[in-house]
Amino acid sequence: MSISKSDKEIIPPEEESFIGRWSRRKHAAQEGQAELQHNDMPTADVKNTLLLTDADMPPIETLNEDSDYTGFLSPKVSESLRKVALRKLFGSSGFNIRDGLDDYDGDYTYFEKLGDIITADMRHQMEMESRRRLEQLAEQDAAEEDQQLDVATASTEIEDAAKEEQVIADSRPEQTTVQVDDEEVEL
Repeated sequence: MSISKSDKEIIPPEEESFIGRWSRRKHAAQEGQAELQHNDMPTADVKNTLLLTDADMPPIETLNEDSDYTGFLSPKVSESLRKVALRKLFGSSGFNIRDGLDDYDGDYTYFEKLGDIITADMRHQMEMESRRRLEQLAEQDAAEEDQQLDVATASTEIEDAAKEEQVIADSRPEQTTVQVDDEEVEL
């Protein structure tokens, strides 16, 4: 079944398919009769069709989060006024929300006290400190033992030296001294 040109005009634009609408516009453009219907036109704001200037803008102090900032985007509005208005808009609480995902957002100057909790790192540090103390005590004990050994060795060496002298002295024959004509002579 073929649809005649008069039937196409009867079909409402809401029910017309995309390809049908494209074909119809193409034929109309070829014939020089570009026909735009009300539904085909994009809805435009009346303020955007007029070129607004700085004089048409409301004072910056009266703007809040709910104000309409679209007028400041008009090409005739000065760049400085546009920047001030956008700064006011993006500085409002609606746009000034941090997501908290930035690493530098946290306050790392205060650390919560752990109380009675001992972490694995703390336990490791305590074990290492106790090992160091035990090693120091063992070194001190070894040094004291060495010192006592040195004293004992020195005293035994002195005793041994004294005994050797005694043995040497005992092994010598007794010498007798006799006085002969006012002189002492050893025998």
